[in-house]
Amino acid sequence: MESYRLLVAYDGTGFSGWQRQPGCRTVQGVLEGALAGLLGVEGVTLQGAGRTDAGVHARGQVASFRAQTPIPGAALKHALAPRLPRDVRVLASAAVEEGFDARRSALARRYSYRLLRAEDPLEERFALRPRRWPELAALEAAARVLEGRQDFSSFRSTGSSETNPVCDLTRARWVTWEGGLRFEVVADHFLYHMVRSIVGTALEVSTAADPAGRMLAVIEARERSVAGPTAPAHGLCLEEVMYPGVRS
Repeated sequence: MESYRLLVAYDGTGFSGWQRQPGCRTVQGVLEGALAGLLGVEGVTLQGAGRTDAGVHARGQVASFRAQTPIPGAALKHALAPRLPRDVRVLASAAVEEGFDARRSALARRYSYRLLRAEDPLEERFALRPRRWPELAALEAAARVLEGRQDFSSFRSTGSSETNPVCDLTRARWVTWEGGLRFEVVADHFLYHMVRSIVGTALEVSTAADPAGRMLAVIEARERSVAGPTAPAHGLCLEEVMYPGVRS
């Protein structure tokens, strides 16, 4: 049995998230089905680096699995292509050392969230168009206090697992893109709905006289009830997963 690594991109619109669920179309389920057909075996199990929710997209999802196959690791990308639907693509594939696990071996993940300034039918499935356009300076001020190692319980949705709420958030920045604004965030791990909750809170506190102070008060409260709403899933994208000595 060899270990393999896939770099995966997908449009999350038509999926009930990454994780396999009975009776639901999921990215993991589609990929596992394609692998089973290609390899002629049942029970191929993929481990994903990020369990993206329904409607969330990815450019840099990483998945790993173990199997016995004569197909070279780099050729799996091409062999899988005709077996996958148009909304999923394997961008790269490789054989990796034994013990590699897409989720447990990851050092950090980078997500982005896009805000769309004006109506655009080509972009609206991948970006949120807020009712009120926020000031970039206010969003930036609120983002700066997010960086560092701290407890992000205020941004964890109820019903999530008991993951350690202390995250090392190394980047939180708002930048411009051709359609509007994009939030870029990097951390060693994320809580359930954390990025979307941060974005919803940022939009809310951006109208305050002191956006940084308001955001800091939310962090320090460690209570989800004091944060803003959870932003819709369709604006979120898993952009990159970082591993020791390599980036996705």
